[in-house]
Amino acid sequence: MSGAFTSDFLLHAAGGFLILIMLGLIINLYMELSSIKSRYKRMMEGSEGESIEQMLAAHTQAVNDVSDQQQKMERKLSSLEELLKSSITRVAVIHFDAFEKTGQGLSWCVAMLDRNDNGVIFSSICGQESSRSYVKPIEDGRVASNYKLTREEEQALAQAMRQ
Repeated sequence: MSGAFTSDFLLHAAGGFLILIMLGLIINLYMELSSIKSRYKRMMEGSEGESIEQMLAAHTQAVNDVSDQQQKMERKLSSLEELLKSSITRVAVIHFDAFEKTGQGLSWCVAMLDRNDNGVIFSSICGQESSRSYVKPIEDGRVASNYKLTREEEQALAQAMRQ
């Protein structure tokens, strides 16, 4: 019996020891879990008592608002670029003496063009007793066939097209 007593006793002692080790591990895991829970609660409560979920929702809404604003700005920019294509962006002015005796450079012409070289040339010929004004349409950098450009108007047109 003494052999059986010892082996039974050893088995029970080993089982008890194993149970104590398991109980220690469980207590250790419970303490770590409690620590993690308290850290998680602190993390989830942001500044001013706001939870991380609330903060994330607010930031997501802010990002969506910024995205909407960016899309509106892109649409406005696109429409402004389209408007700019047909806007007068290039202007050249030439002053000259239309008549030899005036000598004051009172005559002038102005070429006003858009990006596509479409626009007009305004001219004013000033004499001693009268002045005359002219407007000539420009399409694709050329005057219509029923008009002729003066030397000064050609100069103003070329200068505007170089800008």
